[in-house]
Amino acid sequence: MAADALGLHRLSFLPAPRCLCTGAFSKESSRVASSDDVFRAQGTVTATLRNATFKVKLDSGHEVVARASGKMRRGRLIRIIPGDRVELEVSTYDPTRGRIVWRYR
Repeated sequence: MAADALGLHRLSFLPAPRCLCTGAFSKESSRVASSDDVFRAQGTVTATLRNATFKVKLDSGHEVVARASGKMRRGRLIRIIPGDRVELEVSTYDPTRGRIVWRYR
């Protein structure tokens, strides 16, 4: 009764609508990076940091902080150590960050 006196309706207490396929609150938050948002580069791992993070020196001379991709971290069968050649997906929005997608033998 007090809610009706304040002018509030029952629908105002419902949560925001969610996307049925991803569970996200809006289409903007469920956007996935497309192939146009990243570019591939090769480099050499120079240092190992914590949380599966590495410093990689690209062939162009730039230093990038990169994380191992999800499938590489999952089984821990692929070990990345300093000196390894890797392939990265570097973000066009923040070119100092990347994701390691392949380790060469």
